[in-house]
Amino acid sequence: MDYKDLKKDLLIVGILVSFLTPFVRSSINLALPALAFEFDLSAVFLTWISTIYLLVNAILYIPFGRIGDIYGRKRIFQYGLIIFTFSSFISAFSTSGEMFLFFRVLQAIGNAMIFANLNAMISSAFPENERGMAFGLTSMGVFVGLIIGPILGGAITEILGWRTLFYFDTIIGLIAAYAITRFKHDWIDSDGEKLDILGSFLLGMSLIIIIYAFSDFTNKYSLFLVIGGIIGLSLFYLVEKRVAFPLINLNLFKSKSFTFGNITAFMNYGAFVSVGFILSLYLQYLKGYSPLTAGLIVSIQSIMMVLVSPFAGRLSDKIDPGNVSTVGMVLTTIGVALMTLINFENAVYLGVFSLIIFGAGIGLFYSSNTKVVMSSVDKKYFGVASATLSNMRSMGQIFGMGIVMIVISILLGNVQIMPSNYPELIISLRISLVAIAVLSTVGIFTSIFKD
Repeated sequence: MDYKDLKKDLLIVGILVSFLTPFVRSSINLALPALAFEFDLSAVFLTWISTIYLLVNAILYIPFGRIGDIYGRKRIFQYGLIIFTFSSFISAFSTSGEMFLFFRVLQAIGNAMIFANLNAMISSAFPENERGMAFGLTSMGVFVGLIIGPILGGAITEILGWRTLFYFDTIIGLIAAYAITRFKHDWIDSDGEKLDILGSFLLGMSLIIIIYAFSDFTNKYSLFLVIGGIIGLSLFYLVEKRVAFPLINLNLFKSKSFTFGNITAFMNYGAFVSVGFILSLYLQYLKGYSPLTAGLIVSIQSIMMVLVSPFAGRLSDKIDPGNVSTVGMVLTTIGVALMTLINFENAVYLGVFSLIIFGAGIGLFYSSNTKVVMSSVDKKYFGVASATLSNMRSMGQIFGMGIVMIVISILLGNVQIMPSNYPELIISLRISLVAIAVLSTVGIFTSIFKD
């Protein structure tokens, strides 16, 4: 296989897997009420279905990125795809909320192995003046998954039941798993180095403690857990400064493009995932829409992402990608701010308008921000840089969902959503959107500070 064919096949695989995992995540959002009814799940448990996936990813992204640098990015990528596909299949046989949550953990492990290495593989195969285009196309796969996920997820849940979603996921996973076998090339840029086990443990445990505290902030021990998590992250920093082969080379953060690019990704994804979750609950519970109708409305933001992302990728190859990502953050913030004004009367019209602006902002941001981060490091660190960016995106999503979880825990409590507590639900969702808008505003400034 020549180099041109390698790049083409890598793009095909990248688009396939970029479609698969967001499809799974977004389709599940539309199945949440059905899951809650069948397994008698509380509102807080529903948030954990989304949050546990993000938490496992945040813990494992960087270790798997480092493992990819050491043992081969394509190899770890391929193993992750197999795990993801298998866990999708067995999820359809869940008999309780707890069992379904366990299978979600397995899915998340496979996803972490995939996306810790995908951007590193693309950066390794494509020169800098073509990376924006490549990232734009793979991000288009992400956004197509986010479009089809709510629509198909809503339709399948409504007509065939939520379990059928996972049979569909399995078929796509098998196609992608076959496609990755077509090329034999691998990238190993840190051969002979070792994985920092202690650093991986400290990072993982610190994140688990902090997110658990966020899940029930009304608990009297939550503040102490957050402090404990921060202490753990401080110990992680000290370990990374002293080990011969650190999990994260701290010198990477001397680059402003790398540091602020990652911070801005954190802010952007904090808005990204929480908005979809909030609107899914609002449209189905408060407006009484079917899963399919709610899915069609939510998919508008993803349609805009698909339309904008290839253009954003090509544009970031021609001009400063940091400027493109800043404009994306501005539009994202405007979209969330408009959502805070949604009420029963204007939910559809204002919701659609705000989703158009929000989706265009995410579409501009995704590929341009990826290029900012990946082009700021040496190829030896592509794996850990890719994983760090994916980690920051997951952490942003966790933080965004954490905000929603805290607000719901305080105002609604650990109870099932019923018409009797709809007023509290409305207040919870609106306060959450205001907080997300503030977070996104901060992201505008961190994007400007990239130079």
